[in-house]
Amino acid sequence: MNFFRIPPVPPAIFTVVAALIHNTLWPIEPLNEPWHLISGGIIITIAVIMFGSSLAAFRRHSESFDIRKPTENLVTDGIYSTSRNPAYLAMIMGIFGIGCATNSLAIMLATIPSFIVFNWYTIPWEERRLRRTLGLKYDEYAKRVRRWL
Repeated sequence: MNFFRIPPVPPAIFTVVAALIHNTLWPIEPLNEPWHLISGGIIITIAVIMFGSSLAAFRRHSESFDIRKPTENLVTDGIYSTSRNPAYLAMIMGIFGIGCATNSLAIMLATIPSFIVFNWYTIPWEERRLRRTLGLKYDEYAKRVRRWL
């Protein structure tokens, strides 16, 4: 199916844009000043560090970060020794952090559809492909390291 060729970033971007539109039309501000800026900034910083660590791990192993491209090496070190999907987790945290920083409940809640897309569509598709390509090596890694945290 061509639907599987959609990379994971556009659904996250779509979710944030939809939430921004919703927040403009029906603003709900759940956090008090200055806590939304502080908490949002901390969460966004952690998300950026996690995403950067994910990219760096792939570069160290000369692997493409694009899930549509073939995989030759299994990346299991660095941040991938703690989570099998730190980049997706970083994207979800980034959306939530943007929601906190802008004090937008709509954007914070936008993490829910992003999680659903990643957890029940993107990641299972990627795991099936990795099992086909890497076999037992991936199965052992999946037993040792949790999907999220």
